[in-house]
Amino acid sequence: MTGPWQALADTEANPFAGAANVTFGGTAWTRDISHGEMIRSGIDQTLAISPCDIRHLYQGKDPAATDPYNLLPWRLGLLTQTNSTC
Repeated sequence: MTGPWQALADTEANPFAGAANVTFGGTAWTRDISHGEMIRSGIDQTLAISPCDIRHLYQGKDPAATDPYNLLPWRLGLLTQTNSTC
């Protein structure tokens, strides 16, 4: 883990997942795609992720929520890749 690091998908204009590249099947229930976990393609210890079917479980919240962070009404969402070239 030594050497230089290069930022990827680290801005609102070029996010891993955000308003610039996520669509909802209906009304968008969140604009906050917070930390989450990739869904692995296997059940062994290799932790493989399929590049043809990327899925990411994340937390989001109602954009109108203004409570303190620990009281925000977080909900789970599932990002599903729709632009696979596989």
